Amino acid sequence: MIAILTLFNMLLEAVYILFFPVIYTILYLRNYLPSIFVSGSNTNKGILFHAASVGEVNAIKPLVTKLLKKHSDIKISITTSTITGLQLAQNISPLVKAHLSAIDIAHIRNKQLKIINPSLICIVETEIWLNMLYYAKKHKIPVMFINARMSARTFVVYHKLKKLLRFVGKSIVGVYAQSEENAQRYRQIFECPVINSGNLKYSLKLKDYNTSDIRQDMGFNADDFILCWGSSRPGEEALILSKLPALTKQIPKLKLIIALRHTNRLKDIVALLQNVHYRLYSKGVSGENINSQVLIIDTLGVLVKAYSICDIAIVGGSFYDFGGHNPLEPAYFAKPIIIGNFYSSCKDSVKKLDEGNGIVISDITKLEADIISLAKDEAKRSSLGLQAKQILNDNSQALDEQMQAIVNVVEQII
Repeated sequence: MIAILTLFNMLLEAVYILFFPVIYTILYLRNYLPSIFVSGSNTNKGILFHAASVGEVNAIKPLVTKLLKKHSDIKISITTSTITGLQLAQNISPLVKAHLSAIDIAHIRNKQLKIINPSLICIVETEIWLNMLYYAKKHKIPVMFINARMSARTFVVYHKLKKLLRFVGKSIVGVYAQSEENAQRYRQIFECPVINSGNLKYSLKLKDYNTSDIRQDMGFNADDFILCWGSSRPGEEALILSKLPALTKQIPKLKLIIALRHTNRLKDIVALLQNVHYRLYSKGVSGENINSQVLIIDTLGVLVKAYSICDIAIVGGSFYDFGGHNPLEPAYFAKPIIIGNFYSSCKDSVKKLDEGNGIVISDITKLEADIISLAKDEAKRSSLGLQAKQILNDNSQALDEQMQAIVNVVEQII
């Protein structure tokens, strides 16, 4: 296996050197240069959490916060694979240092890990990187997968690489999976304890907002009926805007919030709004835009506020094949939830919510009818929201179990 990994890394390094000008230009245009000119903060044998993006960072936020309270003497660093994830991680706590993750080329990955100097690496969900695992193996750093998940499609690929993954994964001390289905897949890949500990995303700790104040701050009246489309992806903004005239005829005082998953798409969205009275959250509320029907949230960290005041929450990334986003944030506020039929990334959450009558699974053809049906049935909206909240509470044990697993490893190290 060492020969295969060495050959793989030699080829990867050669491609990197040969195409460096192209790679540099692409990364520069995407503000992603820190992934090759790496940075880090020395944790002095602390804990490194590696997460992909916003969803994964949100999932570990309660865990990291609780860990800081229990072991305030241990330094924590977070690396993320996306800029949006990094921005969110930087706001968890002044005690947490966050950096963009190095790309998984051996000399670059090794440089960042050497700077961060962890004694435990916690990998969130599906971020399996050969050189990160191999560095941990060589330096005898224990690795844990927390809130782990693996799609059927990903499993097919990893299963073909099983021998190589087992070789580089010798430092893995445990996998804590979101569900039994995910646990079964990890058991077929790695030779380590794999536990179905549930999904950290059920352990949400969000702020309980004064919704009257938030409505006013966001420029809405108390009697406005608010649809909130959370984490919208390409095609979804056009979809809901195409339905807006028909929805407006059926739902009095209808207002729409669209929270973009990626704010760098704002120009594309504005182009869709030429015939719509809209305003941008970043511009605030003024006399000119106070009566806008559509509010575009173009600022990170605001979506949960929007969920807290809406009458119906629509979870984005699910009406076209993006895998869907987290339906549990609106569940925290006991809101009726609509999600599309593409939800592979949150399959377990949607399954539990659906089985407990806490969500409406829709699609592009049924969306308009589903919205109108809910809007006209206050009792149904209330029932959906309360059931969703109950399901969230009933499955919140994952935080304590995964927290204890990390503490057990930490206490063996220190």
